Amino acid sequence: MDDKSLQNLRSRADAKLRYAEIHLDELKALGILGGNEFDRAHQESFLYHLLGAKDAFLIELNIYYACGLPETDLALGKLRTALKENGKTSAELAELYTLENDPDSWLSHAKEMRDHSTHVASVPRAFHIGGDAHGQVWLLNPKTGRHIERHFVDEFSEWVSNMRGLLERLRVSAISTMRSNPTLQGDAPNVVGP
Repeated sequence: MDDKSLQNLRSRADAKLRYAEIHLDELKALGILGGNEFDRAHQESFLYHLLGAKDAFLIELNIYYACGLPETDLALGKLRTALKENGKTSAELAELYTLENDPDSWLSHAKEMRDHSTHVASVPRAFHIGGDAHGQVWLLNPKTGRHIERHFVDEFSEWVSNMRGLLERLRVSAISTMRSNPTLQGDAPNVVGP
């Protein structure tokens, strides 16, 4: 794979983050969020694109670590299995796995909500009228049954920022690992910076 193709892979993860931000900006512009279809459609689209950025990054890891897996239907577990079979490890993949499986992490909340809204139903929410949380909409993590006690628009803003920082940091780490390991350099493209 040449540098231009690799740049296209990076561009895909970055584009997914921009798409998530577009949906978030439209939610912010609404002001009052009453749970109508426009609101819910944008919430689900935000979650889809946010997690899509992580999924696109898995394709990058597949290239950086020269796993050779097909780009379609690539998942953390499949990548981890391929690395293990080849006697390799990935600190970046381990961090994603830990974060995704920590029931208190932002990535775990986002994944549970995305999976639930994709396969089951809309994410449950609580509308606050009166009191300190007046006008806020708190989402419920469908797996843990706990509300995220913060207005979901503010929470989503933090999540997109977290995802951007996470992917940038993990990308730099993976490229550094690839450059320092001759067995990875032979199969992977010559990468010039993140």
